[in-house]
Amino acid sequence: MDDKPGTGPLQDGERLGATLIHELRHPLLGIKAGLELMALGGDPALKASADFQMVQLQVRRLEELLRTYQQLFSPEPPQCSEFAVGPVVRRALELLDYRLSGLGPRFSLGEDPAARGWGTPNAVLHATVNLIANALDALEQAGGKGRLAVRVLACAEGGAEVRVTDEGPGVPVEHRERLFQLRFTTKAPGKGTGLGLQIARSLMARSGGDVRLVVEEDPLRLPWATEFGIRLPPTPA
Repeated sequence: MDDKPGTGPLQDGERLGATLIHELRHPLLGIKAGLELMALGGDPALKASADFQMVQLQVRRLEELLRTYQQLFSPEPPQCSEFAVGPVVRRALELLDYRLSGLGPRFSLGEDPAARGWGTPNAVLHATVNLIANALDALEQAGGKGRLAVRVLACAEGGAEVRVTDEGPGVPVEHRERLFQLRFTTKAPGKGTGLGLQIARSLMARSGGDVRLVVEEDPLRLPWATEFGIRLPPTPA
């Protein structure tokens, strides 16, 4: 199994992965159909409830995840295009609103409307959700009182970058070289799989992008504990 950054993390299990994606579609379609029936004939108060809408949102997210993993396992290159990055990041925030809402003013979003990059929106969505979820976990680990910032930046050399910064406990120096290795995690047992960062980087690499830990010397870095960046290349000439 290949642990190198930017390579497919589950190459030995591609057939199993494709089979799981195929099998998971069936119960997901059943759940989606059930929700649609409830929405058509159910109690109007149920349809309007935040809980019902959250379940619908997460089912749509599962559909997106299956498409994303299908892209990861596919031997064909992804269908890339240029797109605005801000709406994709806002979609990621919507998916995690049930967790982000508890931060109140400790969460901030900065978005450059000129930020556009080359790649696939699904890969950026997946990577952004992963980094924000990790940042939320870090804040909980630090007592739940720190800040979290998401920024969408237009790069001077073209392309764009999504930065996710948190005031959690930080990444120990001795762990930084291993962050993107398959199965490596700094979370407590049962809390992490060591797959998220490696898969996010692999998905971004398929279109020339990257996911990285931002170093302290970076001039755009916020002076908090941890910052990750998702880099999207400019549109090819």
